[in-house]
Amino acid sequence: MKKRVLIIALCIVIGVAIYPFESTVVPSWRVKVIDTNGVACENMPVTEMWGHYSLFFTGDHQSADDITNRDGFVEFPERRVRAIGIRRIVMPFVTQILTIAHGSTGVSGAVSTSGLKDVAWLSYKGDLPLPDTARVEKCITEADLRPKDGQ
Repeated sequence: MKKRVLIIALCIVIGVAIYPFESTVVPSWRVKVIDTNGVACENMPVTEMWGHYSLFFTGDHQSADDITNRDGFVEFPERRVRAIGIRRIVMPFVTQILTIAHGSTGVSGAVSTSGLKDVAWLSYKGDLPLPDTARVEKCITEADLRPKDGQ
């Protein structure tokens, strides 16, 4: 009987260790892009970047591009990461020790666009509300970024 309980317990521990748990890195993020006069920037390219430094040595960063709608809004969906149980237990200790090498732990999220006025990018910090407005020097559309003929 003890052997059977031990085998069942071991199977449960192994199952939890190798199961790929999913968690949110950055929640759904809606940003309005405006110029210095408060005018909404239509069709402006915006990039979201995200990663998780406590689960991956280099944050396992990813990014996605989108453009603002006619009212200057862009919305990025919730970003999630999958990691097996043993990684979720071991890696936070390892990455904490290695902060000297890469300087970060925990989740990382940012939104950027060309010509931001006050900051280089909007940053997500898990304990604070998401920034929802990006103020830029000048509204730039996708067409403005394409090379012109002969250039």
